Amino acid sequence: MDKYDRKILAALSENARIRFAELARRVNLSAPAVADRVEKLERAGVITGYHVAIDPARIGMPIQCMIELTVKHREYGTVLDRVRGMPEVVECVAITGTSALLIRAALPAMPALQDLIGKLMQYGDTKTSIVVDTPVPPRLPPLGPDEA
Repeated sequence: MDKYDRKILAALSENARIRFAELARRVNLSAPAVADRVEKLERAGVITGYHVAIDPARIGMPIQCMIELTVKHREYGTVLDRVRGMPEVVECVAITGTSALLIRAALPAMPALQDLIGKLMQYGDTKTSIVVDTPVPPRLPPLGPDEA
């Protein structure tokens, strides 16, 4: 991956709907060269998709929380299947430490949070934290230094 690929990734992370002509202008390449590079990044699995970012509060889900769920090893697969089927769960990652899963959920009201916690407690111990702010929103990891 060279400096052009990094510039393309940075621009796409800001606006995944950018047209190739505008992207080409920003990275100082031709539109066909940019299209070719984007296709190669997709084939290599560097670009895994294009997503819309929304504000959950503006669609009626003002309560966001992080729930640590400690799961017994033998039930892990079953719990993952159940968590995947819960629409209020917007993200779930496997973590190290005493908890096995870290779940991010978006909910319309506190009773819905209580219901979700009740469902999850069937599978293990929970620890819930309410999100009050997102001072660092999702972003790209460092892409490395530009090559000369």
